[in-house]
Amino acid sequence: MSEYTSKTITRREALTSSLAAAGLVALGGRSALAASQSAGNAVMQVGCGTVCFRKLPLEEALQRIRRAGYDYVEPQAIPGWCPHIDLWKDDPQAFRQLVQNHGFKGVSAMWSPNGAIIPDAKSVEGISQALRWAKEAGIPVVNAGDGKKPNGMSDDDALKLLRDRLAEILKVAAECRVYLAIEPHGTFSLTADGLKKIMELSDSKWLGVNYDTANVHRATYVETVAGAYSWTPYGKPQDEVATLKAVVDRVVHFHVKDVTGATCVPLGKGEVNIVGCLRVLKEHGYSGTLSLETEGEFDAEQGQRLIEASRDYLLKTLDSI
Repeated sequence: MSEYTSKTITRREALTSSLAAAGLVALGGRSALAASQSAGNAVMQVGCGTVCFRKLPLEEALQRIRRAGYDYVEPQAIPGWCPHIDLWKDDPQAFRQLVQNHGFKGVSAMWSPNGAIIPDAKSVEGISQALRWAKEAGIPVVNAGDGKKPNGMSDDDALKLLRDRLAEILKVAAECRVYLAIEPHGTFSLTADGLKKIMELSDSKWLGVNYDTANVHRATYVETVAGAYSWTPYGKPQDEVATLKAVVDRVVHFHVKDVTGATCVPLGKGEVNIVGCLRVLKEHGYSGTLSLETEGEFDAEQGQRLIEASRDYLLKTLDSI
C-alpha cells in the first residue's frame, strides 16, 4: 500500500487537484438501514478514519486504530493529503487481506481522489476509479464533495455542471453497487438547502450523504480569510443538528468530528453538538458507521490518545441516549 508523502498540501488543495476482506461486514448507511431494527433501536457501528494518522504508512495507521479498539476503518486515497491507497497501483485484494489480518470487522467507506466535483475536471475519472476499486475491495461507500464553485460561475451553471458529472459518476456507482456519498465540503453542501439541492440532481438510489458534524458546524475553517468566508455558502446556514435533521434520510455514512475553532479535539471536548446529532441518527434508525475523523495534524501519540478518548466517549454516549 502507498506510503505517506511529505509534500505540504492542504486538504482542499488535494481535493481540487487531484475495503473489507472476504467474509467481513462493510457497513454503509442505507444497506445497514435496510436490515436495521425499528427507529429508535438502531445499533450504530463505531469506526475511525486512517486520516487521523495520515503522516504514517497505512499499516501503522491500521495498527493504531485497531489497538484503540475500533472494529471499522475508513481509508483515504487523496494524493498529497492522505495517500494511504493508490487506486491505480494498489491491489484491492491485497487491501482486503491487510484489513482482515488486522482483525477489523469491516471497512465503512473510502475518500476519493479528485473529490471536489465542480472545480476538478478530473473528478469523473478519479471518482469512477474509486468506485470500481471499492467494489473489488468490498467497500460500500465512496465519499466526495461538491467542491468550491469557481469565481464568476453562477449557481445555476455550477449545479448544471455538478448534475452532468454526477450523472456519469452514478452510472458507475450503479454498475458497481457502491454508494457515492456527498460530504459537506463545498459551496452547496454546507447547508441543508444545498445538500437537498444536490440530492435532487439525480434520482439514483446510489447517491447519498456522508454527513460531517464539524464541517457543517464551522462551515469549514479552511475556507475562511481573515475571519470571513472566502465564498458564500448556498442557502441558509444552520447548526449541525438542524442541518442533519433536514437530510438524515439520505445519510449513508457519518463523519463524527469535534473541534474548538480550527483544531480537532477528542469527541465531547469541543464546540460541536455531537450528542444532538447522535440523537437525530438514532431517532431515524441509522445503523451505519460513525467514523471518527480529524485533520491528522497531531503526532502519533497525541493522535492515539485522541482516538482512544473519542471511542470511549462514543460508546458511553450511545449507551446513554
